[in-house]
Amino acid sequence: MRVDPGIRDRLVRLLADYGAKVRQLIENHRLDKHGIDGADIEQEVRIRLWRALEREPEGTFNAAFIQRVVLTTVIDAVRAAAARPSEPLPDEDDATQVHLVEPTHGPERTAAERQRFAVLQACLAKLPERRRDAAQLHLQGFTAFEIAQRLNLSEDAARKLAERALGSLRAYLSDAGVDIADD
Repeated sequence: MRVDPGIRDRLVRLLADYGAKVRQLIENHRLDKHGIDGADIEQEVRIRLWRALEREPEGTFNAAFIQRVVLTTVIDAVRAAAARPSEPLPDEDDATQVHLVEPTHGPERTAAERQRFAVLQACLAKLPERRRDAAQLHLQGFTAFEIAQRLNLSEDAARKLAERALGSLRAYLSDAGVDIADD
């Protein structure tokens, strides 16, 4: 990957000017209580600043912009940490092992789940491509930030697109007779 030296120089200057402030902002959020390493957040902030410089090479990036980048990075990291399981999966030889798949998962239930999945696929196919992509990513557990990255959108646009897509999907599923209250 070829790096534009002008962008690299601007990033170095930004970090020289605001690096201490970035570290201070990250430390103020006490991320250790969430199991998050501040150095990881600082690295992600650098990456986001680099991408912003690539998108807007002539843009002005002031302290308020830097602070917003740090804040959104911290929020995304805290959300991701909250979504992670708090307890590790049991070892295979653990006597108190919890079954991740129900042993009583019979053929009737499997058939019903396949039918529901087929209806979901048919309803997803009715959505316009961009909405379908956003809905599928959301259903796979991607955050608005991650959807935005994959679809080349702003985070706000990705969030709104996913909300509209899921609203349409709910309507299609309801019309197909799928009870979505359990889902």
